[in-house]
Amino acid sequence: MNLITLIKIGWRNIWRNKKRSVVVILSIILGLYGGLIIVSLMTTLNHQRMDTAINTYLADIQIHNKNYSNEYSIIDTIPNVQDLEEILKNDSRVKAFSKRAVINGMLSNSTGSYGVNVLGIHPDNEIKVTKVYSKMVEGEYFVSKRPNTMIVGKKLADKLNLKIRSKVVIAFQDTNGDITSLLYRIEGIFRSGNSMFDDYNVFVKNNSIFSNLPDLNGYHEIPILTTHNDITKSLKFDLQQINDSIDVKSWDDIAVELAYANKMMSSFLYIFMLIVLSGLSFGIINTMLMAVLERKKEIGMLMSIGMTKIYIFLMICFETVFLSLVSIPFALLITYFTVDYFSVVGIDLSVVASGLENFGVGSMFYLKLPSEYYINLSMLVIFISFISSIFPAIRALKINPAEATKSI
Repeated sequence: MNLITLIKIGWRNIWRNKKRSVVVILSIILGLYGGLIIVSLMTTLNHQRMDTAINTYLADIQIHNKNYSNEYSIIDTIPNVQDLEEILKNDSRVKAFSKRAVINGMLSNSTGSYGVNVLGIHPDNEIKVTKVYSKMVEGEYFVSKRPNTMIVGKKLADKLNLKIRSKVVIAFQDTNGDITSLLYRIEGIFRSGNSMFDDYNVFVKNNSIFSNLPDLNGYHEIPILTTHNDITKSLKFDLQQINDSIDVKSWDDIAVELAYANKMMSSFLYIFMLIVLSGLSFGIINTMLMAVLERKKEIGMLMSIGMTKIYIFLMICFETVFLSLVSIPFALLITYFTVDYFSVVGIDLSVVASGLENFGVGSMFYLKLPSEYYINLSMLVIFISFISSIFPAIRALKINPAEATKSI
C-alpha cells in the first residue's frame, strides 16, 4: 500500500459517518471563525488606539529642546527653528509638520481650577498633522479672528461646566519666573476619543501667547507626520544628527506603554487562539476516539492482512487533518466577508463610549484583520488537529488483531 492509497482511504473514512463528521467540521468552523473575529476586534482596538494617539497629539515624530523633558520649562525652546523648518520642508519623507508653544498652567473659571497643558498652535499648520479639527462636538475650530480663543476637550468642559463663549483664565510662570495670567474665550469643544487627553490638553493660537510674552521667542515642540510608517526610524535618526541640542523622539519613544502594548498584542492573540483551539481539540479527540473504537474489528483485519502500524497511525492522522482542511476554507471565507462588511459599515459601541474613551479609542469600530493572521491561524488549526489525532492513533495501534477480528 502506498501513501496515495492511504490518503484516499483516510478521505473516504471521514464520510462514512457523515453526521459525526459534519458536527466536527461545524465546530472547527465556528471555533476558528469566532477566534478570528475576536482577533480582528483586538487588532482593531489596538490600531485605533494607536491611530487616535498619533493623529490627536503624538504625530509620528516630535522634536524638543534636549533639556525640555527634564522640567518642561517655558525657557527650553528649540534652537535654530528656522533651519530645522527648511530641512523638514525639503525632506520627501516629511508629509507635514507644525510648531507648538507648550505651557503648563492652571485653567480657572467660576466653577473651579484645573491643571492643563496649553498647546499654542498655528491652526492652518496643525490640521495637516493632527485631526483634532475633525473631532469638534460643539463650536468651531479657530474660525474666529480673535486671537484669544481656545478649544477644550469635552471631559474638561464637563468638569468645569465650560460652554461656548465661556471665559477662562490661564495662569502660569513666564520666562522670568513670574506668575502671568491670560484671558481666553471658549470657541470650540472637541472629543478626540481619548478621555485622558481631553481632560488635560487645551489648544490656543500661538500668536496669543507670543503677543503676551515678548520674551518668549521660540517653540517648544515640532510634531512631524511622515509619509509612511516604515521610514519613521530613518527620519528620526537623520534629524538627530543635525544638532546635539535637540531631542528627536518617535511616537513609540514618547508613549512607551502604547508601543509595548502594540508589540505584545500579536503574541497575546496567538496565545489566545492556542487556548481556544486547544479546547476545541478535546472534541476532535473524543470524536476520533469513538471512530477508532467503532472500527476496532476493521482495524484489526487491516493489521491481519499486513498493514503496518505506521500506516494505521498515518490513516487516523490523515482522517483528523482532513476534517480541519475541509473546515478552514469555510471559516476563512465567512471571516473575510464579515470583516470586509464591518470594515465599511463599522460596529457602533456608543453604549460603552465613555469606557472606550478611557482606554483611548472611539465608539465606532471598523474591523481589520491582517492577512498574516488568516495564514498563521490556519496553520495553527492544522497543527492542533494533528496533535489531536495522536492519542486516537496510539489507541488504534494497541488493538490486538486476533481479538479484534473475533469481536462483534
